[in-house]
Amino acid sequence: MWERELARKKNLLALNIKRIRLERGLAQERLALEAGVDRTLVSKIERVVANPSLEVLVKLATALQVSIQALLSEES
Repeated sequence: MWERELARKKNLLALNIKRIRLERGLAQERLALEAGVDRTLVSKIERVVANPSLEVLVKLATALQVSIQALLSEES
């Protein structure tokens, strides 16, 4: 049962990162540069191929100027 919730949260995270990134007019490469992570990691997170660590989540949230909660929020 928790697997379904985890998959849902991963998809939600991916969608929110991409949506917020596009709202800010940022390319994956620019977001990665501002967050101090590799561009391929941003791509993998948005495609739900990779799970970001807490450290990476904090970096992405900071670069996007949102809270971690906003990245996991169901409200868009």
